[in-house]
Parts: sequence; structure tokens; C-alpha cells
Amino acid sequence: MKNRWISLVVALLCLGSAMPVQASGPYDAKAVMFAQMMIPHHQQALLISQWAMKQGDNAAVKKLAARIIAEQSPEINQMKKWIPANAMMGMDMPMPGLLTTAELSTLQAARGKKFDGLYLVDMTMHHQGAISMASPLTSSKNPEVAALCKSIVAGQSAEIKDMRRIMMTGK
Repeated sequence: MKNRWISLVVALLCLGSAMPVQASGPYDAKAVMFAQMMIPHHQQALLISQWAMKQGDNAAVKKLAARIIAEQSPEINQMKKWIPANAMMGMDMPMPGLLTTAELSTLQAARGKKFDGLYLVDMTMHHQGAISMASPLTSSKNPEVAALCKSIVAGQSAEIKDMRRIMMTGK
């Protein structure tokens, strides 16, 4: 299943120039399409991380959630600048790692230790999806695009390690 998502994202990014996205300035169609997909992906991470701050029990989970909010909020603002004013936002396309409505409902209803466990599993999957989306653009000819994508891959890979540690040790 994961390989299918990765293939879909890579295919969509490769076909980005054939998509009806009007890129202007330094951001090519692949970067614009990436931003159109990653912004809602990051927004979901912010939402569930805000829930973690209120509904979680574990201090390490809350610290991680605060870090995710602090890192991804500026990334959203940065990517919004890549999208031309006449381009569609909030594309309704499947994205790897994005939680389903049912998964969101289950997480939103959970509290305490149950929430912490679900959050860590869901956010690990969410981060893996973001990494698969960002990886193809780490070699973008646009230095800003490449730098952001490299930062997403490195930062979220490190956070996955932290999440696995928290799952194992509780700290």
C-alpha cells in the first residue's frame, strides 16, 4: 500500500507539467502542485497536534506536538507563496499519510493514554506520507523548493525516531 502511494505521488509530480497549473515566477508546476498537496497535509498535522496539546496525557507527546506546530506553521506560509493567485487550493486528491475521516473521528474522541498511542501511530504514518511527497523535490532546481523539501524529509524523519522512542519508553 505504501509503495502504491509513493508511486502515485511520484507520478503526479512527474506529470505536474501536464496539469492545468499555471506556475509563474521561480516555482514550476511540480513545486506548485507539491504545495497544493502539502499545505492541507500540514494543516491536518497542525489540527491533530493541537488536539494532542489538549487531549494527550504524555508530556513527551505534548512536546512533540508543540514542535510539529512550530515547524509546520511557517512551512505552510512559505508554500502559500509558491501558489499563483489563480491556482486551485485545497485539491481533493488522495495524499499518503493523510488520516481518513474515520481515523480523525477516532482520534478526536480519544483522551489521555489512548489518545497518545493513537496520535503517535497516526502521526508516524502521516510523517511517512509527507516524506514520500517531499523526497522527489529534494533535487529541485529551485533552491528554496529543494531546501524546504530536504528540511521536511530530515525533520520528519527525526520526529519519526522520536515517536518510536516515545512508543517504546513513554519518554
